[in-house]
Amino acid sequence: MRPALSDPLGTALAWVWALGTAAGLAMIGTLAQGEYSADQDFLAHTSLNVDDPGPDDAVG
Repeated sequence: MRPALSDPLGTALAWVWALGTAAGLAMIGTLAQGEYSADQDFLAHTSLNVDDPGPDDAVG
């Protein structure tokens, strides 16, 4: 059986530290993923440039 904790302040601070560390790592991961996907989105977009139609492509 687990012994009773005698230092509630220490336990609370340990939880705050653990949750803060987890939140910080999640934020870093989210920011890194956003930076990585921004580069990938730029590469995935099709070109907006359209070549001028040649004389053989003209409708008429």
